[in-house]
Amino acid sequence: MVTCHKALPPDGVCSYEPLPAGAQVPAGQGGIQVLASTDAYFAVRDTTGKQTASEHVNAITPVPPGDYQVVLNGSTHSTSAQSKMLTKCKTGAVLVNGKTDEYYVVLDSATRQLASAHVASALSLFPGSYTVRLNNSDVGANLQAGALLELKPGTLNVDVGTDEYYAVLDGATRQLASSHVGRALGVFAGSYLVRINNSDAKAEVRTGESTNVPAGTLVVHGSTDEYYAVMNNAGVQLASAHLEKPLAFVPGTYNVKVNNTTTPVTMVSGVTTEVKTGAVVLQGSTDEYYAIIDSAGTQLASAHLGRALSLMPGAYRAKLNNIAMTVQVDAGHSGEYQSGSLTVRTAGSDYYAVLDASGTQLVSKQVNQPVSVPAGKYSVRLGNNSRPATVTAGQSVVLNW
Repeated sequence: MVTCHKALPPDGVCSYEPLPAGAQVPAGQGGIQVLASTDAYFAVRDTTGKQTASEHVNAITPVPPGDYQVVLNGSTHSTSAQSKMLTKCKTGAVLVNGKTDEYYVVLDSATRQLASAHVASALSLFPGSYTVRLNNSDVGANLQAGALLELKPGTLNVDVGTDEYYAVLDGATRQLASSHVGRALGVFAGSYLVRINNSDAKAEVRTGESTNVPAGTLVVHGSTDEYYAVMNNAGVQLASAHLEKPLAFVPGTYNVKVNNTTTPVTMVSGVTTEVKTGAVVLQGSTDEYYAIIDSAGTQLASAHLGRALSLMPGAYRAKLNNIAMTVQVDAGHSGEYQSGSLTVRTAGSDYYAVLDASGTQLVSKQVNQPVSVPAGKYSVRLGNNSRPATVTAGQSVVLNW
């Protein structure tokens, strides 16, 4: 006696009909056919989850009578096969029709990725509710049998001339995607935050439309091998770059800092804002360092003698061995200042001291070793003896003791 398998009832996805004449199906078996509008393959699994067959969509694969699960692009549907009968299953399709060179993914209700495809290429799936994700932006998709669901994302772009990247964030400031400026990102309609160099702008993306986020370019000019920083109005550093390297920011007010000297800037969309620094250098013949201080006596920067420092234009003081001299920094120019040097020449290994007019010790050095100081009149002390010394800029003074 042959036991007949009772098929699952038709369900709007799969239906049953006699096998067509000429179907290549062994005797006693049935066939399963998955109808789809895309170029894909489906698989057939038995009740244990083991794959028993696979075939190109729209073709018939023979299977013994029984219950099966049909799989297409990760989506599944339960059905049956009967001897001499064709199980014909319909699918739907989703198409993310965008303009960018990117890929989208389809997820199930458990956010498990089922399949992916290039934008403008369709995916066939069994009817049901899915989530379609493009650059981590999501939209629900309810696929119907025999129907194509077309989804049109919009695009986001920051179109400026710098060699940098921007990021797209959601309302919870979670980064979704990033791209080089000038290269658009596809996202589904919604509200986003676009970030470049930690400056943020709100962006509203509409279906099928392109949204360009306004930004301006900042260039800080300088002649030294140094870096500048950009701060927000709260004093938080947003970005930094080498002098002459441009940075992009969304429109707004910022502060530019070079060697702890600052100037405010206003960034305007599509406009290049240029800031010109000046430079100062204190020359000297010894292996020593000088510092730049502001009017309050706060040290801003320091460098080896002969090495220039970039600063915002203004009046400063250069400090060398506790002696300050006034220096002026002009935009686009390098100001050069000369120190002189003192040497006490004598036998032995004692130390000599250099004092100012009030008798305050400024610096000490081992005999026969030079020390750099700004031009001026000093007193030199060795042991209990003192001598006056006048130092001229760019000159070396030797005291034979």
